[in-house]
Amino acid sequence: MFIKYLSLKLLDFIRCFILFYLLKHQGHESFNFSDSFAKNFAPKEANNKNQTPFPSQTQKMFKMPQLILIFFGIIVLLSPSLSTAIQSPGLKIIAIVLSKTCPLPDGPDMSFDSPDSILKSVTNPDCPKHGDKQLIQTAIANQGSGPKQVGVEIIIKVNSKELKTKRHRKVYSIQAGDKARVLHEIALKNTGLYQISVRIWDTNFKRIIVNTTPGGERYFFIASPQDVEVAKTQLASGIVVSGKRIISPLRFDPPDLRWESVQILPKHALRGEKLRLRLNLMNGGGDIVKDIVAKIQYYNVKQPMRKTVIAMPTTRVMAPGEVITFDLEYVLPDDQLLGDYQIIATVDPENELEELKENNNITKSNVIKLSDIKLLLPTDKFIFEENGLFLFQWDSLAYSEFKIQVGVDEKFEDTGSYFDLPQGNRWIADKELVPLAGELPGMAMGLMRSKEKNQLYWRVIGRQASGRQAISGINRFRITPVSSDSS
Repeated sequence: MFIKYLSLKLLDFIRCFILFYLLKHQGHESFNFSDSFAKNFAPKEANNKNQTPFPSQTQKMFKMPQLILIFFGIIVLLSPSLSTAIQSPGLKIIAIVLSKTCPLPDGPDMSFDSPDSILKSVTNPDCPKHGDKQLIQTAIANQGSGPKQVGVEIIIKVNSKELKTKRHRKVYSIQAGDKARVLHEIALKNTGLYQISVRIWDTNFKRIIVNTTPGGERYFFIASPQDVEVAKTQLASGIVVSGKRIISPLRFDPPDLRWESVQILPKHALRGEKLRLRLNLMNGGGDIVKDIVAKIQYYNVKQPMRKTVIAMPTTRVMAPGEVITFDLEYVLPDDQLLGDYQIIATVDPENELEELKENNNITKSNVIKLSDIKLLLPTDKFIFEENGLFLFQWDSLAYSEFKIQVGVDEKFEDTGSYFDLPQGNRWIADKELVPLAGELPGMAMGLMRSKEKNQLYWRVIGRQASGRQAISGINRFRITPVSSDSS
Protein backbone atom coordinates (compact mmCIF):
# COMPACT_ATOMS: atom_id res chain seq x y z
CA MET A 1 0.00 0.00 0.00
CA PHE A 2 2.91 2.35 0.74
CA ILE A 3 4.41 1.73 -2.72
CA LYS A 4 1.04 2.44 -4.31
CA TYR A 5 0.77 5.63 -2.29
CA LEU A 6 4.23 6.80 -3.49
CA SER A 7 3.33 5.91 -7.07
CA LEU A 8 0.20 8.03 -6.86
CA LYS A 9 2.04 10.98 -5.36
CA LEU A 10 4.78 10.73 -8.01
CA LEU A 11 2.15 10.63 -10.73
CA ASP A 12 0.47 13.72 -9.32
CA PHE A 13 3.82 15.52 -9.10
CA ILE A 14 4.65 14.74 -12.74
CA ARG A 15 1.21 15.86 -13.80
CA CYS A 16 1.51 19.20 -11.98
CA PHE A 17 5.09 19.80 -13.23
CA ILE A 18 4.14 19.25 -16.87
CA LEU A 19 1.09 21.43 -16.52
CA PHE A 20 3.22 24.23 -15.01
CA TYR A 21 5.86 23.77 -17.72
CA LEU A 22 3.34 24.03 -20.59
CA LEU A 23 1.48 26.98 -19.07
CA LYS A 24 4.69 28.90 -18.41
CA HIS A 25 5.83 28.73 -22.00
CA GLN A 26 2.45 28.88 -23.70
CA GLY A 27 2.37 31.51 -26.46
CA HIS A 28 6.15 32.09 -26.43
CA GLU A 29 6.92 31.31 -30.04
CA SER A 30 10.54 32.30 -29.58
CA PHE A 31 11.02 29.58 -26.97
CA ASN A 32 12.99 26.67 -28.27
CA PHE A 33 13.97 23.75 -26.13
CA SER A 34 16.99 22.97 -28.30
CA ASP A 35 18.21 26.57 -28.15
CA SER A 36 17.93 26.61 -24.42
CA PHE A 37 19.66 23.32 -24.08
CA ALA A 38 22.45 24.42 -26.46
CA LYS A 39 22.94 27.63 -24.56
CA ASN A 40 23.29 25.99 -21.18
CA PHE A 41 25.08 22.79 -22.07
CA ALA A 42 27.35 23.73 -25.03
CA PRO A 43 31.15 23.68 -24.42
CA LYS A 44 32.32 26.85 -22.73
CA GLU A 45 34.78 27.52 -25.58
CA ALA A 46 31.84 28.13 -27.85
CA ASN A 47 30.94 31.27 -25.91
CA ASN A 48 33.99 33.02 -27.29
CA LYS A 49 33.58 34.97 -30.46
CA ASN A 50 36.38 33.11 -32.09
CA GLN A 51 34.80 29.73 -31.46
CA THR A 52 32.27 27.96 -33.61
CA PRO A 53 28.69 28.15 -32.16
CA PHE A 54 26.87 25.02 -30.98
CA PRO A 55 26.16 23.00 -34.13
CA SER A 56 22.65 23.29 -35.55
CA GLN A 57 22.50 19.49 -35.95
CA THR A 58 22.83 19.14 -32.22
CA GLN A 59 19.86 21.48 -31.79
CA LYS A 60 17.79 19.25 -34.04
CA MET A 61 18.87 16.26 -32.03
CA PHE A 62 17.19 17.65 -28.90
CA LYS A 63 13.88 18.44 -30.59
CA MET A 64 12.82 14.79 -30.41
CA PRO A 65 13.04 14.53 -26.56
CA GLN A 66 11.05 17.75 -26.38
CA LEU A 67 8.22 16.30 -28.48
CA ILE A 68 8.25 13.04 -26.56
CA LEU A 69 8.07 14.88 -23.23
CA ILE A 70 5.11 16.99 -24.40
CA PHE A 71 3.36 13.92 -25.86
CA PHE A 72 3.55 11.94 -22.65
CA GLY A 73 2.61 15.02 -20.66
CA ILE A 74 -0.63 15.30 -22.60
CA ILE A 75 -1.38 11.61 -22.03
CA VAL A 76 -0.89 12.00 -18.30
CA LEU A 77 -3.00 15.13 -18.13
CA LEU A 78 -5.84 13.54 -20.08
CA SER A 79 -5.80 10.27 -18.17
CA PRO A 80 -7.09 10.88 -14.60
CA SER A 81 -8.41 7.35 -14.52
CA LEU A 82 -4.85 6.04 -14.44
CA SER A 83 -4.50 6.74 -10.75
CA THR A 84 -7.92 5.29 -10.15
CA ALA A 85 -6.90 2.09 -11.88
CA ILE A 86 -3.85 1.83 -9.62
CA GLN A 87 -5.82 2.66 -6.50
CA SER A 88 -8.90 0.47 -6.96
CA PRO A 89 -8.09 -3.06 -8.11
CA GLY A 90 -10.88 -5.55 -7.38
CA LEU A 91 -13.58 -3.16 -6.15
CA LYS A 92 -17.00 -3.59 -7.74
CA ILE A 93 -20.40 -2.00 -7.21
CA ILE A 94 -23.16 -4.61 -7.13
CA ALA A 95 -26.46 -3.65 -8.77
CA ILE A 96 -28.67 -1.12 -6.94
CA VAL A 97 -31.94 -2.59 -5.61
CA LEU A 98 -35.01 -0.57 -4.53
CA SER A 99 -37.73 -1.74 -2.11
CA LYS A 100 -40.41 0.02 -4.18
CA THR A 101 -40.06 -0.31 -7.92
CA CYS A 102 -42.21 0.85 -10.76
CA PRO A 103 -42.17 -0.83 -14.19
CA LEU A 104 -42.00 2.43 -16.11
CA PRO A 105 -41.69 3.25 -18.90
CA ASP A 106 -43.17 0.05 -20.31
CA GLY A 107 -42.90 0.89 -24.00
CA PRO A 108 -40.19 2.17 -26.38
CA ASP A 109 -42.14 5.37 -27.10
CA MET A 110 -42.92 6.17 -23.46
CA SER A 111 -41.02 8.41 -21.09
CA PHE A 112 -41.19 8.73 -17.32
CA ASP A 113 -43.17 11.97 -17.58
CA SER A 114 -45.56 10.88 -20.34
CA PRO A 115 -49.30 11.08 -19.45
CA ASP A 116 -49.65 7.28 -19.56
CA SER A 117 -46.62 6.79 -17.29
CA ILE A 118 -47.77 9.46 -14.81
CA LEU A 119 -51.22 7.91 -14.40
CA LYS A 120 -49.79 4.41 -14.17
CA SER A 121 -47.33 5.50 -11.47
CA VAL A 122 -50.30 6.62 -9.36
CA THR A 123 -52.50 3.55 -9.87
CA ASN A 124 -49.85 0.81 -9.89
CA PRO A 125 -49.43 -0.52 -6.31
CA ASP A 126 -45.76 -1.36 -6.98
CA CYS A 127 -44.90 2.28 -7.67
CA PRO A 128 -43.61 4.45 -4.81
CA LYS A 129 -45.89 7.32 -3.79
CA HIS A 130 -45.30 10.75 -2.29
CA GLY A 131 -44.66 10.35 1.45
CA ASP A 132 -43.55 6.69 1.19
CA LYS A 133 -40.25 5.29 2.48
CA GLN A 134 -37.81 4.00 -0.14
CA LEU A 135 -35.13 1.50 0.91
CA ILE A 136 -32.01 1.56 -1.25
CA GLN A 137 -29.77 -1.51 -1.21
CA THR A 138 -26.40 -2.11 -2.82
CA ALA A 139 -23.20 -3.98 -2.07
CA ILE A 140 -19.50 -3.32 -2.61
CA ALA A 141 -17.48 -6.41 -3.51
CA ASN A 142 -13.78 -6.69 -2.72
CA GLN A 143 -12.41 -9.05 -5.37
CA GLY A 144 -8.81 -8.27 -4.46
CA SER A 145 -6.37 -10.31 -2.42
CA GLY A 146 -6.30 -8.06 0.66
CA PRO A 147 -8.69 -6.14 2.95
CA LYS A 148 -9.77 -2.63 1.96
CA GLN A 149 -11.26 0.42 3.59
CA VAL A 150 -13.43 2.57 1.33
CA GLY A 151 -15.94 5.38 1.59
CA VAL A 152 -19.34 4.53 0.08
CA GLU A 153 -21.72 7.24 -1.09
CA ILE A 154 -25.31 6.80 -2.25
CA ILE A 155 -26.34 9.77 -4.38
CA ILE A 156 -29.96 10.91 -4.68
CA LYS A 157 -30.98 13.21 -7.53
CA VAL A 158 -34.44 14.57 -8.29
CA ASN A 159 -34.93 16.11 -11.71
CA SER A 160 -31.10 16.01 -12.16
CA LYS A 161 -30.52 18.06 -8.95
CA GLU A 162 -28.64 16.30 -6.15
CA LEU A 163 -30.34 16.22 -2.74
CA LYS A 164 -27.26 16.32 -0.49
CA THR A 165 -29.36 16.12 2.68
CA LYS A 166 -30.62 12.68 1.61
CA ARG A 167 -27.30 11.18 0.52
CA HIS A 168 -25.51 8.43 2.46
CA ARG A 169 -21.79 8.55 3.27
CA LYS A 170 -19.99 5.97 5.39
CA VAL A 171 -16.62 4.21 5.55
CA TYR A 172 -16.69 0.41 5.29
CA SER A 173 -14.03 -2.24 5.89
CA ILE A 174 -14.23 -5.12 3.43
CA GLN A 175 -12.26 -8.34 3.72
CA ALA A 176 -10.78 -9.98 0.65
CA GLY A 177 -13.43 -11.87 -1.32
CA ASP A 178 -16.20 -10.40 0.84
CA LYS A 179 -19.01 -7.85 0.28
CA ALA A 180 -20.15 -4.85 2.29
CA ARG A 181 -23.92 -4.55 2.25
CA VAL A 182 -25.12 -0.93 2.23
CA LEU A 183 -28.69 0.01 3.22
CA HIS A 184 -30.11 3.52 3.06
CA GLU A 185 -33.73 4.60 3.59
CA ILE A 186 -35.12 7.91 2.34
CA ALA A 187 -38.46 9.63 2.76
CA LEU A 188 -40.00 10.52 -0.60
CA LYS A 189 -40.95 14.11 0.20
CA ASN A 190 -40.08 15.42 -3.29
CA THR A 191 -41.97 14.81 -6.50
CA GLY A 192 -40.31 14.29 -9.86
CA LEU A 193 -37.84 11.89 -11.48
CA TYR A 194 -35.48 10.24 -8.96
CA GLN A 195 -32.04 8.96 -9.96
CA ILE A 196 -30.09 6.69 -7.59
CA SER A 197 -26.36 6.03 -8.07
CA VAL A 198 -23.42 4.78 -5.98
CA ARG A 199 -19.87 6.08 -5.74
CA ILE A 200 -16.78 4.63 -3.99
CA TRP A 201 -14.24 7.04 -2.47
CA ASP A 202 -11.08 6.83 -0.47
CA THR A 203 -11.61 6.90 3.30
CA ASN A 204 -11.35 10.72 3.40
CA PHE A 205 -13.84 11.20 0.57
CA LYS A 206 -11.23 13.14 -1.40
CA ARG A 207 -10.62 10.86 -4.39
CA ILE A 208 -13.22 8.92 -6.41
CA ILE A 209 -12.28 5.27 -6.90
CA VAL A 210 -15.29 3.71 -8.66
CA ASN A 211 -18.48 5.22 -10.04
CA THR A 212 -21.77 3.62 -11.04
CA THR A 213 -21.41 2.64 -14.68
CA PRO A 214 -23.69 4.40 -17.21
CA GLY A 215 -26.96 2.51 -17.33
CA GLY A 216 -26.47 1.15 -13.81
CA GLU A 217 -28.43 3.95 -12.17
CA ARG A 218 -31.97 3.31 -10.91
CA TYR A 219 -34.89 5.59 -11.72
CA PHE A 220 -38.44 6.01 -10.44
CA PHE A 221 -41.05 8.75 -10.77
CA ILE A 222 -43.18 10.44 -8.10
CA ALA A 223 -46.09 12.31 -9.65
CA SER A 224 -47.45 15.46 -8.06
CA PRO A 225 -51.20 16.20 -7.98
CA GLN A 226 -50.57 18.80 -10.68
CA ASP A 227 -48.82 16.17 -12.84
CA VAL A 228 -51.86 13.89 -12.53
CA GLU A 229 -54.36 16.62 -13.45
CA VAL A 230 -52.29 17.70 -16.45
CA ALA A 231 -51.91 14.08 -17.60
CA LYS A 232 -55.66 13.48 -17.38
CA THR A 233 -56.34 16.67 -19.32
CA GLN A 234 -53.79 15.77 -21.98
CA LEU A 235 -55.19 12.29 -22.46
CA ALA A 236 -58.79 13.50 -22.44
CA SER A 237 -58.07 16.21 -25.01
CA GLY A 238 -55.61 14.23 -27.07
CA ILE A 239 -52.84 16.76 -26.52
CA VAL A 240 -49.38 15.58 -25.53
CA VAL A 241 -46.92 18.13 -24.18
CA SER A 242 -43.26 17.50 -24.93
CA GLY A 243 -41.07 20.23 -23.43
CA LYS A 244 -42.56 23.49 -24.73
CA ARG A 245 -43.98 21.98 -27.92
CA ILE A 246 -47.58 20.87 -28.16
CA ILE A 247 -48.17 17.91 -30.47
CA SER A 248 -51.73 17.16 -31.58
CA PRO A 249 -52.34 13.60 -32.77
CA LEU A 250 -53.98 13.12 -36.12
CA ARG A 251 -56.60 10.77 -34.74
CA PHE A 252 -57.90 9.22 -31.53
CA ASP A 253 -57.72 5.54 -30.81
CA PRO A 254 -61.01 4.05 -29.61
CA PRO A 255 -61.48 3.48 -25.86
CA ASP A 256 -60.33 0.18 -24.38
CA LEU A 257 -61.98 -1.04 -21.17
CA ARG A 258 -60.11 -3.66 -19.17
CA TRP A 259 -59.96 -4.91 -15.59
CA GLU A 260 -56.72 -4.06 -13.83
CA SER A 261 -57.32 -6.17 -10.71
CA VAL A 262 -59.96 -8.07 -8.72
CA GLN A 263 -59.46 -8.53 -4.96
CA ILE A 264 -61.77 -10.70 -2.81
CA LEU A 265 -61.74 -11.04 0.98
CA PRO A 266 -61.83 -13.39 2.74
CA LYS A 267 -60.32 -16.13 0.57
CA HIS A 268 -61.90 -18.76 2.82
CA ALA A 269 -65.50 -17.73 3.52
CA LEU A 270 -68.35 -19.13 5.58
CA ARG A 271 -71.94 -19.44 4.52
CA GLY A 272 -73.65 -16.31 5.81
CA GLU A 273 -70.37 -14.36 5.86
CA LYS A 274 -69.91 -11.02 4.05
CA LEU A 275 -67.62 -10.95 1.01
CA ARG A 276 -65.72 -7.72 0.27
CA LEU A 277 -64.83 -7.06 -3.36
CA ARG A 278 -62.57 -4.39 -4.88
CA LEU A 279 -62.41 -4.20 -8.68
CA ASN A 280 -60.34 -1.70 -10.69
CA LEU A 281 -61.58 -0.86 -14.19
CA MET A 282 -59.31 1.09 -16.57
CA ASN A 283 -59.83 2.84 -19.89
CA GLY A 284 -56.56 2.03 -21.65
CA GLY A 285 -57.65 3.47 -25.00
CA GLY A 286 -57.25 6.88 -26.60
CA ASP A 287 -60.77 8.32 -26.32
CA ILE A 288 -63.41 8.91 -23.67
CA VAL A 289 -66.18 6.36 -23.14
CA LYS A 290 -69.65 6.98 -21.70
CA ASP A 291 -72.36 4.97 -19.95
CA ILE A 292 -70.29 1.95 -18.93
CA VAL A 293 -72.08 -1.05 -17.44
CA ALA A 294 -70.39 -3.91 -15.59
CA LYS A 295 -71.73 -7.25 -14.37
CA ILE A 296 -70.27 -9.00 -11.31
CA GLN A 297 -71.16 -12.69 -10.80
CA TYR A 298 -69.99 -15.70 -8.82
CA TYR A 299 -70.23 -19.41 -9.50
CA ASN A 300 -69.19 -22.82 -8.18
CA VAL A 301 -66.17 -24.05 -10.14
CA LYS A 302 -67.89 -27.44 -10.57
CA GLN A 303 -70.97 -25.71 -12.04
CA PRO A 304 -69.54 -22.89 -14.22
CA MET A 305 -72.76 -22.43 -16.17
CA ARG A 306 -74.77 -21.55 -13.03
CA LYS A 307 -73.75 -17.97 -12.31
CA THR A 308 -75.31 -15.67 -9.72
CA VAL A 309 -75.29 -11.88 -10.22
CA ILE A 310 -73.81 -9.95 -7.29
CA ALA A 311 -74.00 -6.40 -8.67
CA MET A 312 -74.37 -4.31 -11.84
CA PRO A 313 -72.25 -1.18 -11.21
CA THR A 314 -72.29 1.67 -13.77
CA THR A 315 -70.04 4.59 -14.64
CA ARG A 316 -71.18 7.67 -16.54
CA VAL A 317 -67.88 8.61 -18.24
CA MET A 318 -64.20 7.55 -18.24
CA ALA A 319 -61.31 9.52 -19.72
CA PRO A 320 -58.34 7.80 -21.40
CA GLY A 321 -56.05 6.36 -18.74
CA GLU A 322 -58.64 6.81 -15.98
CA VAL A 323 -59.18 4.07 -13.38
CA ILE A 324 -62.52 3.51 -11.61
CA THR A 325 -62.67 1.44 -8.41
CA PHE A 326 -65.79 -0.54 -7.45
CA ASP A 327 -66.01 -1.43 -3.73
CA LEU A 328 -68.77 -4.00 -3.27
CA GLU A 329 -70.11 -6.24 -0.49
CA TYR A 330 -72.13 -9.44 -0.75
CA VAL A 331 -73.47 -11.78 1.94
CA LEU A 332 -73.26 -15.42 0.91
CA PRO A 333 -76.60 -17.21 1.45
CA ASP A 334 -76.85 -19.70 4.32
CA ASP A 335 -78.05 -22.39 1.93
CA GLN A 336 -75.34 -21.81 -0.66
CA LEU A 337 -73.71 -24.99 -1.95
CA LEU A 338 -70.35 -25.63 -0.29
CA GLY A 339 -67.17 -25.85 -2.33
CA ASP A 340 -64.84 -23.66 -4.38
CA TYR A 341 -66.11 -20.44 -5.99
CA GLN A 342 -64.83 -17.73 -8.31
CA ILE A 343 -65.89 -14.17 -9.02
CA ILE A 344 -66.24 -13.21 -12.70
CA ALA A 345 -66.38 -9.54 -13.75
CA THR A 346 -67.56 -8.44 -17.20
CA VAL A 347 -67.55 -4.87 -18.54
CA ASP A 348 -69.93 -3.99 -21.39
CA PRO A 349 -71.67 -7.40 -21.12
CA GLU A 350 -74.02 -6.59 -24.03
CA ASN A 351 -71.11 -5.50 -26.25
CA GLU A 352 -72.68 -2.09 -26.96
CA LEU A 353 -69.46 -0.04 -26.91
CA GLU A 354 -66.89 0.23 -29.69
CA GLU A 355 -63.47 -0.60 -28.23
CA LEU A 356 -59.92 -1.00 -29.41
CA LYS A 357 -59.94 -4.58 -28.08
CA GLU A 358 -63.02 -6.66 -27.40
CA ASN A 359 -61.32 -9.72 -25.90
CA ASN A 360 -60.17 -8.18 -22.59
CA ASN A 361 -63.52 -7.29 -20.99
CA ILE A 362 -63.73 -10.34 -18.71
CA THR A 363 -61.61 -11.27 -15.67
CA LYS A 364 -61.82 -13.85 -12.87
CA SER A 365 -60.77 -13.77 -9.24
CA ASN A 366 -58.79 -16.27 -7.23
CA VAL A 367 -60.61 -19.35 -5.95
CA ILE A 368 -62.71 -18.79 -2.82
CA LYS A 369 -63.38 -21.69 -0.46
CA LEU A 370 -66.92 -21.76 0.94
CA SER A 371 -67.60 -23.92 4.02
CA ASP A 372 -69.39 -24.00 7.36
CA ILE A 373 -66.17 -24.38 9.38
CA LYS A 374 -62.87 -22.77 8.39
CA LEU A 375 -59.51 -23.56 9.97
CA LEU A 376 -57.44 -20.61 11.14
CA LEU A 377 -54.48 -21.94 13.18
CA PRO A 378 -52.30 -23.86 12.59
CA THR A 379 -52.26 -22.99 8.92
CA ASP A 380 -51.44 -25.64 6.35
CA LYS A 381 -47.83 -26.91 6.69
CA PHE A 382 -47.38 -25.13 10.04
CA ILE A 383 -44.49 -26.28 12.29
CA PHE A 384 -44.82 -26.49 16.09
CA GLU A 385 -41.89 -26.72 18.51
CA GLU A 386 -42.12 -29.76 20.81
CA ASN A 387 -41.73 -27.65 23.93
CA GLY A 388 -43.77 -24.73 22.57
CA LEU A 389 -47.44 -23.76 22.80
CA PHE A 390 -49.97 -25.83 20.88
CA LEU A 391 -53.00 -23.72 19.90
CA PHE A 392 -55.83 -24.60 17.53
CA GLN A 393 -58.30 -21.97 16.23
CA TRP A 394 -61.25 -22.11 13.82
CA ASP A 395 -64.43 -20.21 12.94
CA SER A 396 -68.05 -21.08 12.18
CA LEU A 397 -71.38 -19.25 11.93
CA ALA A 398 -73.68 -22.27 11.60
CA TYR A 399 -72.42 -24.50 14.46
CA SER A 400 -72.13 -24.00 18.21
CA GLU A 401 -70.25 -27.06 19.57
CA PHE A 402 -66.94 -28.44 18.39
CA LYS A 403 -64.16 -30.96 18.80
CA ILE A 404 -60.96 -31.38 16.83
CA GLN A 405 -59.34 -34.53 15.48
CA VAL A 406 -55.57 -35.04 15.17
CA GLY A 407 -53.89 -37.96 13.43
CA VAL A 408 -51.47 -39.32 10.84
CA ASP A 409 -54.15 -40.42 8.36
CA GLU A 410 -54.66 -37.61 5.83
CA LYS A 411 -58.21 -38.84 5.08
CA PHE A 412 -59.18 -39.78 8.68
CA GLU A 413 -60.43 -43.16 7.49
CA ASP A 414 -58.48 -45.35 9.96
CA THR A 415 -59.89 -44.80 13.45
CA GLY A 416 -56.68 -46.11 14.98
CA SER A 417 -54.63 -43.38 13.29
CA TYR A 418 -56.24 -40.31 14.93
CA PHE A 419 -57.71 -39.14 18.27
CA ASP A 420 -60.32 -36.60 19.42
CA LEU A 421 -59.81 -33.43 21.49
CA PRO A 422 -61.56 -33.21 23.90
CA GLN A 423 -61.70 -36.96 24.23
CA GLY A 424 -64.81 -39.08 24.61
CA ASN A 425 -68.27 -37.52 24.31
CA ARG A 426 -67.19 -34.06 25.40
CA TRP A 427 -67.69 -31.02 23.10
CA ILE A 428 -66.64 -27.39 23.57
CA ALA A 429 -68.41 -24.16 22.68
CA ASP A 430 -65.19 -22.18 22.20
CA LYS A 431 -63.57 -21.81 18.79
CA GLU A 432 -60.08 -22.49 20.04
CA LEU A 433 -58.37 -25.24 22.02
CA VAL A 434 -55.07 -25.59 23.89
CA PRO A 435 -54.38 -29.34 24.32
CA LEU A 436 -52.86 -30.84 27.45
CA ALA A 437 -49.17 -31.73 27.30
CA GLY A 438 -50.04 -35.43 27.38
CA GLU A 439 -52.22 -34.96 24.30
CA LEU A 440 -49.95 -32.66 22.32
CA PRO A 441 -47.20 -33.31 21.85
CA GLY A 442 -47.43 -36.59 23.87
CA MET A 443 -50.17 -38.59 22.09
CA ALA A 444 -49.39 -37.08 18.68
CA MET A 445 -45.67 -37.97 18.76
CA GLY A 446 -46.47 -41.44 20.14
CA LEU A 447 -48.86 -41.97 17.23
CA MET A 448 -46.19 -40.88 14.74
CA ARG A 449 -43.69 -43.33 16.20
CA SER A 450 -46.11 -46.24 16.21
CA LYS A 451 -47.31 -45.58 12.64
CA GLU A 452 -43.83 -44.56 11.42
CA LYS A 453 -45.07 -41.21 10.14
CA ASN A 454 -43.58 -37.71 10.33
CA GLN A 455 -46.65 -35.70 9.25
CA LEU A 456 -49.76 -34.79 11.28
CA TYR A 457 -53.23 -33.66 10.14
CA TRP A 458 -56.11 -31.91 11.90
CA ARG A 459 -59.76 -31.02 11.27
CA VAL A 460 -62.77 -29.75 13.21
CA ILE A 461 -66.20 -31.35 13.66
CA GLY A 462 -69.10 -28.95 14.33
CA ARG A 463 -72.46 -29.84 15.94
CA GLN A 464 -75.77 -27.96 16.14
CA ALA A 465 -78.31 -28.25 18.96
CA SER A 466 -80.43 -30.39 16.66
CA GLY A 467 -77.59 -32.90 16.42
CA ARG A 468 -76.65 -32.00 12.84
CA GLN A 469 -72.88 -32.20 12.23
CA ALA A 470 -70.41 -30.82 9.70
CA ILE A 471 -66.71 -31.46 9.08
CA SER A 472 -64.14 -28.86 8.08
CA GLY A 473 -61.32 -29.19 5.59
CA ILE A 474 -57.96 -30.69 6.59
CA ASN A 475 -54.67 -28.91 7.35
CA ARG A 476 -51.19 -30.42 7.76
CA PHE A 477 -48.67 -29.62 10.47
CA ARG A 478 -45.40 -30.91 11.93
CA ILE A 479 -43.71 -31.02 15.32
CA THR A 480 -40.01 -30.25 15.61
CA PRO A 481 -38.52 -32.44 18.37
CA VAL A 482 -36.29 -30.90 21.03
CA SER A 483 -33.50 -33.34 20.19
CA SER A 484 -32.80 -35.99 17.62
CA ASP A 485 -33.46 -38.65 20.27
CA SER A 486 -37.06 -37.45 20.50
CA SER A 487 -37.73 -38.31 16.89
